[in-house]
Amino acid sequence: MWVLMIEAAPVLFLMAVATWLLSLFKDDVSVGDYSWSIMVLAAVLIYAFQTNATNFVSQVLLLMVAIWAFRLSAFLIKRRRNQPEDRRYSIIRKNNAPNFPLKSFYLIFMAQGFLVWIISASFVPGFLADARLQWSTFHTVGVSVWLFGLIIETVADNQLHRFNQLVVKERHTLNTGLWRYSRHPNYFGEFCVWWGWCLFAVPAFSVTQSPMFLIAPAIMTALLIKVSGIRLMERDMVKRRPDYQAYKDCTSSFFPLPPLKRVNDL
Repeated sequence: MWVLMIEAAPVLFLMAVATWLLSLFKDDVSVGDYSWSIMVLAAVLIYAFQTNATNFVSQVLLLMVAIWAFRLSAFLIKRRRNQPEDRRYSIIRKNNAPNFPLKSFYLIFMAQGFLVWIISASFVPGFLADARLQWSTFHTVGVSVWLFGLIIETVADNQLHRFNQLVVKERHTLNTGLWRYSRHPNYFGEFCVWWGWCLFAVPAFSVTQSPMFLIAPAIMTALLIKVSGIRLMERDMVKRRPDYQAYKDCTSSFFPLPPLKRVNDL
């Protein structure tokens, strides 16, 4: 397992360096968001190639990662087109001046590459057990949860993107569609994607006895809820959008639930 991961490390390093150089050219470290899902796909491709994975189960896993990676990267590129640097990165830039362009190499891009390398470990057992795997109920459930999450994430992303294109005042908050039932339905969808892959990997655990398949969903859940997801996004949202507190008071933060009152009337 570690041999496979070591083989992926140089590729991820080079991709991180290339993304950093692009950020210097554009003077925008938000480009790191575009590449991280592609880096996950690159690691998975290496694992599939090195293990000569030809089993139907492995091919389905590879396809799921490819669809997710290209969808997410393409959407982020579309969303950020002709936009200034993401507010989160602007804060990091300000807090790490001077010489932020140089510091961003290790603060953002190397950290991102290392994170991808760690979470990619969850995919290794599936490829190591490739020839010994037969399609099972866990695979069906895993694909179903993954697809559900992908659809939720895609719909939520598109709803918010259309809203942001139409809204005139930044204080307005989207509270319709999926955003009526969760303040972060896109994060919930991403959560389902990673736990779907976890369920898909359960049969591989019975073969390899490696608990590594739990690493990625556990880390991603922590990031989405406690670190770079909800907590960071909502840190100053009330100050920037006066109507957000009322929306926050009656809408679930993560898991979609019926609102406490009619949010459309806020």
